[in-house]
Amino acid sequence: MNIIYVEDDPTNVLLLERVTHSTGDELITFADAESALDSDMIWDADLFLVDIHLPGKMNGLDMTDVLRRNGVVAPIVMITAYDLPDYIERCRAIGGDMYLVKPVSVPELVELLNDYRNF
Repeated sequence: MNIIYVEDDPTNVLLLERVTHSTGDELITFADAESALDSDMIWDADLFLVDIHLPGKMNGLDMTDVLRRNGVVAPIVMITAYDLPDYIERCRAIGGDMYLVKPVSVPELVELLNDYRNF
């Protein structure tokens, strides 16, 4: 499975790199929404994992909105440290598929990937 992970925290990126290495999935990472949206690789993604608070002008919710408005149908999972009702509501309103609050355990990540691999 081709996974796009948009996350600016190197520790979180390393964790997901280890998980996807063990599951055999392909992981492409971006530190901000703008560089992800500028990449042609996003059109081949089977799954997006997106942090909400990112450096730059766009946050993860803005990026999700842009993806959906441009016809991206691949699942988009928000992974964030912010468990705020406003963010959860906006995630649903713009077409986010799931909202996970950090920290996310390795078993949870593996289960998430397995669930979406069978999507």
